Parts: sequence; structure tokens; C-alpha cells
Amino acid sequence: MRNLLICLAIVGVPTASAAQVAGQTTAMSLDRLVQDVVANNPERQFYQRQIETAGVERAAAGRWADPEAVVEFGQRNANDRTTGAPLGDGTTYAVSVVQPIEFGGRIALRRAIAERQVELARMGLQQFDATLAARARTLGYALFAADEKANVARTVAERMRGLARIIVARDPAGPAPRLEAASLQAGAISAERTAALADAEANSALYELNQLRGAAFAVRIRIVRPDMSLPALGSSELLADRASANNFELKALRAQFEQQGLRVDLARKARVPVLGVGPYYDRARSDIRETNYGVRLSTTIPLWNRQAGEVAVEQGRQAQANATLINAERRIARDVFDQAAQYEAKRQALTKWDGASTQSFASTAEDADRNYRLGAIPLTTYMQMQQSYVEATNALLSTRREAIESLLMLRALNGGTALVR
Repeated sequence: MRNLLICLAIVGVPTASAAQVAGQTTAMSLDRLVQDVVANNPERQFYQRQIETAGVERAAAGRWADPEAVVEFGQRNANDRTTGAPLGDGTTYAVSVVQPIEFGGRIALRRAIAERQVELARMGLQQFDATLAARARTLGYALFAADEKANVARTVAERMRGLARIIVARDPAGPAPRLEAASLQAGAISAERTAALADAEANSALYELNQLRGAAFAVRIRIVRPDMSLPALGSSELLADRASANNFELKALRAQFEQQGLRVDLARKARVPVLGVGPYYDRARSDIRETNYGVRLSTTIPLWNRQAGEVAVEQGRQAQANATLINAERRIARDVFDQAAQYEAKRQALTKWDGASTQSFASTAEDADRNYRLGAIPLTTYMQMQQSYVEATNALLSTRREAIESLLMLRALNGGTALVR
């Protein structure tokens, strides 16, 4: 899976039209974004081509071997059996066509191996789609969260700078107003830095999304507020069992292990002789003309058992495939337990916070701004409230993003299917 995500970073992106680049920001839901990414990703064509190639190999695996044509040229020398007198010299030639016929079910074994290759190609495409969809959703929510963080920080910065300008414009006596204005300017700078960092996160997510969906990097999109719900999942043991049954990597490794078993059987069947049958035509010319024709049979004699080495090699590969499968099962089970624990920790933390926390902090920050303008609260309380608003918003969005990333990872480990109790 990790390799698949690294591969996504090396795909070329076509250039969009000037109208697309210079146009307004397009609002998209997460579902629409995922559909757009999966439909337009350039690398997906490779996996579709792999399925077509595997289908051609499957069709070729069920065919007989090509016939063999044999042409012989020579010189004929005939003598009388009683006197030994020469009867004449002449040319001779022979033509035969032999069709090799394999026994022992070798054609059926090769076709079964090719069938597994088609299954592997299809599973590769399904795994790529599931991984791509999970990555698109992760980046989509990261883009939404970064925009929200930037908007909140920028709102606080503008609020502080506006107050600083009002205080300076009043030009009251004493150093206190000047110091308060400087403090507000410093708070605005800190909030603007937070907004700049959030903008950088948003651009990073946007550029990768544009790359994945084959769009120009300058095209701007905005994610409509997604579903924020975090469902309760079953136990880690249940999730691990489901992942063991549905995970694409494990399905592929099991198919490869089964395919390798067929290769071992095919290597053993190599000792079964191959029979060649076909017509022949033989013509000789000296003092007389002689013509022979009939059916020619040929076969191999497996006397030296040279196939034993190939059988041993295939058995070694089968043992390696089994070890790889066992290791992958343990690793994926560990990943499920790890992601489930991270998801549950983040979900529990979010359930302890009020669902309307962001709106509550926004309202409180506005009240603090209004009360400070009226002189009802000191500058320290005002600054703390504005800073708390930014930090609480960042904490909520970051925690939810991390929980959603773990949930999407669990979904990808489960073969791209939804997780329910």
C-alpha cells in the first residue's frame, strides 16, 4: 500500500486550459472529489492494461504448442544385395509435420496459472482504486481543515489589527494605549503566521489532489463541509478478522501462493513425455524412384530426470510465498490494531468536547472583542480569548483529521469496504 502511494507521486499532470486556471474556485464534495480522482488518474490506465495483458496470456495458455516442420535433404546410394553392384546414385528428401501433444494435464495447469494472473491483475486495480480513494478523502479533508484554520486565524488577525488602528487613531495621553496597540499588533502577527502555515498545508494538499486527478496545479477547488461524524467501530479482533478476509494484499498473496502450487505441479508434470504425431513424405531418386509416406510418432524419454532441479526451485518459491503470506497477515493485523487504537483515542477525545465547540469559541471571541471595545474587559483577557479561539479550532480540526485518516486507513485495510459494527 505504501508503495502504491509513492507511485502516485511520479505521475505526470497535463496542462489545463487558461480558462480552468484563471477561473473561479470550484466547490466540490468529498464524494465528488473521490470520483473525479479515480476517473481521471493517469496511473490507473496501467492497471487496466495489466488486466488486458493477463487476459491475452490466459487465452494463449490454453493453446497447443506450434507444429514442428522437418525437412531433410540427402544423397541416395543403392547397391544390389546379391552381387553388390551399384544400382545408381541420386538425391533424396523428406518432409514431415509433427504436432506436439502434451499429456498429464499440463495445458490445464498452465491455463489455471494464467487464470490466477487475471485475478491478480483485477485485485491490483481494486487495491489501487481503494488506496487512491482513501488518499483523495484524506487530502480532501486536509484541504478543508487547512482552509478553516486559515480563515479563523485570519479573522483574529484582522480583528486585532483593526483594534490597534482604532487605539492609535484616538491618540490618548499616556503610554498604555501605545503599548496595547503594540501588543495587538504582535498578536496579529502570530495569528497571520498561523494562517500562512495553514495556507501552506492547503496548497500542499491541493497540488497533490490536482496531480492525482490529472488537473493543472493552478486549478483551485474548495471542499464543501464534509460529514463530521465518527462512527463507533467493533473490537480490534473483529476488525482484524475482517481485514484478514477482505484485504487486497492478503488476497493477492493467497492467489500467488495457490498459483505457485500450480507451478510446482506443472514442474512435476514435465517428466511426462511429450508425444509428437504428424504426416511425413519421403522421396528418393536413383535408377528408380521411391516414394514413402505415412504417420510419424516421436516422444521424449525422461531417463535422466533433469526436471528435478526445476521442481526444487518451484518448491522453494512456494515456501517463500507461504512465509511472505504469514508475515503479511501478522503485519496487517498489527496495522489494524494500531489504527483502531489511534482512531478510538481520537474519537473518545472528540466526544468529550462539545460538538458546537468551534461555534462557541467563535461567539465568545466576538463577545470579547465587543466588550474590550466598550472597556469592560482588560487587554490580557481579550488576547487570551482570541488566542484560545485559534488554538481550540486548530486542535479540533487536527484531531478530527487524524481520526478520519485512521478510519480511512482501516477502511483500506478492509479492502475498501465500509466499517460497521
